[in-house]
Amino acid sequence: MKKYLKQSRWSPYIVGTLIGMLSWITFYFMNEQIGTTTSIQKISGVIIGIFHKETILNSKYYMNYFEKGIVTWQLAFVISIFFGSLVASKLSKEKRVEYVPEIWKKNFGDKRSKRYLGAFIGGVLLVFGARFADGCTSGHAISGGLQLAVSSWLFVAFLFASAITTSLIIYKKS
Repeated sequence: MKKYLKQSRWSPYIVGTLIGMLSWITFYFMNEQIGTTTSIQKISGVIIGIFHKETILNSKYYMNYFEKGIVTWQLAFVISIFFGSLVASKLSKEKRVEYVPEIWKKNFGDKRSKRYLGAFIGGVLLVFGARFADGCTSGHAISGGLQLAVSSWLFVAFLFASAITTSLIIYKKS
């Protein structure tokens, strides 16, 4: 088991199985779904509330997310993702740091600032889209998919279609 934990890449079949089992556990014991973007809403609400509390208190949108409190299992899940990744990187002892991937260099050059700006804009669009769809990739694809929700299966189909199309447009040189 130790040897497997120290690998830099894990089998997607094993990881998928473990995520599925985690989903069952959260459904059964917590009556919750796996997801992450609700935590982003809570964190942004807390930050806005520090500067302008009335905005949050008068917002049905934000108050809906605070019904169960600020610290929920999902926030703990998001924090655990960060620390789990850190532990995994330390266990694997992989020292490779890649600031600008080769495919990005071929298409846009090797400037880190351009890469970071592209990643930031992509992240903002991803979170906006996730909130617009009322759920993130993990919420729709994993939790919704396990429940055989039609909206989640449509989400996954359009996710792949748009990701492939976007990749073909952005990385057309390579």
